[in-house]
Amino acid sequence: MNDMNGKGFFLRLHGEDGQVWEYVLKIILVAVVIGAIITQCGPIIWNQISIHGTADDAAEEAATAYQQSKGNMEVVYEVVQELLDDRDVRLDGNITVVKGLNGEPDIISVPVRKIVNTYLFQNVGYLCRYTEAKALGETQVP
Repeated sequence: MNDMNGKGFFLRLHGEDGQVWEYVLKIILVAVVIGAIITQCGPIIWNQISIHGTADDAAEEAATAYQQSKGNMEVVYEVVQELLDDRDVRLDGNITVVKGLNGEPDIISVPVRKIVNTYLFQNVGYLCRYTEAKALGETQVP
């Protein structure tokens, strides 16, 4: 009956002081750590994934421009460079046209690269190599 007046209830909770705040702080700390990992690693991972699509798109544009300009490589370079500038990507070499057995253009290749820096990857030396992504886009010349 002594517990019914409420004093015994509060005495039992006295040892529980601060546990809720400790739990909330742990959740906040985990959320901050996960957020930091996502903001630092996310752009690097996305760069590695998206560069292949960009290379394929550049190769498709190069093949189309090559066909429409009847083999004028200056026009091909201009068209590809415009596409790559829109996506903040650079050519990583020369655009090459591989000729088939019959001497006609068969495959066009476009090497591209993109560098994405985040604070962690830029300032930690051994992580710098992961900031650059390279890909080679190849497609058939129509």
